[in-house]
Amino acid sequence: MIRVLLVDDELPSRAMVRSLIDWEKEGYCICGECGDGKQAWSLIPGLHPDIVITDVKMNQMNGDELVRRISAEYPEICTICLSGYDDYKYVRDVLKHNAIDYLIKNNLTPESLLESLHKAEEVLKVGPTIKKDENNLQALRRQFVLQLISGEYRGKEAFIDRDMQMLSIELDAGRVIPILLSIRNLEEKVIYSAAGAEGGTLRDKRLIIFSVCNVLEEIIREEFQGLAVPLENNEILMLLSLNGVVSEQKAGEEPRRIINRSSFCLNKFMRLDGNFHVGRSGPLTEMQTGFQELENRRRNEFLDLDKTGETEEGREYNDGSGIRLEEEQRITAALKQGDAEELKEVLEGIFQEIYEKNIGRAGCSQLFSDLLILSLSFCKKQGIAYEKVYGHRTGIMEYVAQLEKLKECRGFFLHLFEAVLMENRKPEYEKDYSVPVKKVISYIHQHYREGISLSDAAENAGMNSSYLSTLFKSEVGTGFVEYLNEVRLERAKEFMDTSDRKLKEIIDQSGFTSYPYFFSLFKKKYGMTPREYQKSRN
Repeated sequence: MIRVLLVDDELPSRAMVRSLIDWEKEGYCICGECGDGKQAWSLIPGLHPDIVITDVKMNQMNGDELVRRISAEYPEICTICLSGYDDYKYVRDVLKHNAIDYLIKNNLTPESLLESLHKAEEVLKVGPTIKKDENNLQALRRQFVLQLISGEYRGKEAFIDRDMQMLSIELDAGRVIPILLSIRNLEEKVIYSAAGAEGGTLRDKRLIIFSVCNVLEEIIREEFQGLAVPLENNEILMLLSLNGVVSEQKAGEEPRRIINRSSFCLNKFMRLDGNFHVGRSGPLTEMQTGFQELENRRRNEFLDLDKTGETEEGREYNDGSGIRLEEEQRITAALKQGDAEELKEVLEGIFQEIYEKNIGRAGCSQLFSDLLILSLSFCKKQGIAYEKVYGHRTGIMEYVAQLEKLKECRGFFLHLFEAVLMENRKPEYEKDYSVPVKKVISYIHQHYREGISLSDAAENAGMNSSYLSTLFKSEVGTGFVEYLNEVRLERAKEFMDTSDRKLKEIIDQSGFTSYPYFFSLFKKKYGMTPREYQKSRN
């Protein structure tokens, strides 16, 4: 049994967490409960928990301080944090100190709790050092690669050979090419793969990632040596040895050929799309440097810079402190006042600073996290359903983590906060809508990607479709189909503004099934064809 310690100063919150799942059936036991961080810290040596689930805002000792101490003194213990929407400054701190996950109390479900527990369980299985265990060979290979790119093997060639032999890894240790794959649509694939289930699970995600690694390794090993292991944020690192390839030209062509084949197979057979980034060839002992160079290249691609070395290593927005207090206050005030110009000015200023200071993708992580949690917090306070401002199937944190271009991130956040502002304005001009019409509008925004009809919406609202059609048009001023098309067109335009996806994919994900129909509606609304609009954005 995996031992779990609950820490929360609110007894109802602890009771709620206890009641969500059958702990013993899932392989866990609650070894203790504490009302504050100070008490928990004193009991940890005697309770020996494997996982600590803690609130972030408590008396005596806050959860962020507790997580910091656990990270420093008991690195083998995994921490999961509970927070409210208004606690994002605390959330930011706990993530810096290796918390496995944080969960919003108001959104806590059995599925989300189990997902976080499984994440922690995966970390517990691997542990801080490599140990032989045939049951988790893939996890051990992943740990081996993580130690390579973190520099733990520098100057220890004998240990590399020993561990490669122990883990049955075949690589030319003197000449390896790192290739990083970022999967863009993994979360959507997880949801679609969960047949008959309410969304996907962590197990579904692991299975897909495991399958992707197998496909990549099969492609590599047809001619060469190598392996593929999962990292974080839907990324997979491939290590490739080009045995017998002497020509520099051919050594440059072969990785691209493998990438092209991998991309084709993943798209055709698994419906997965991703971005590949190729590093330079080098010995495994220098893999830390090679991986850092690969990350630098990604930073340059993030800023659309032509030259390598333009970004400064380790540079972060606001020195890693995330959003500035002044920026947060101006954004909040603009949202409350409905001031679209002020809102845009603040956000444009933030992204202009990122570009001018050559800050890489990793250096923006805390800022982006703060912006997301700020939008969540504001919506919670104003009673805005978050699905009205964010309609993607992928979790919002993971969706933003997949955006690889600064212009994509800029477009996403501009649209997100514009949507929050518009939703906050809506009560002023939607207050006279009847309950059935509000239900239809909500239904459309939630299901626009599906082949929904007026009959579906009427059934959801519990009304006669003919009567609902008349009522909807009289209140909204347009028919059901026209309104649905407007929502789909806006989503298609959003995809064009914030991503480099292919037009076919954009049309499919916007809910349209007829390409000519989409082209006709788009040109009528925006005065140009979709392709012309994409060219104008580029």
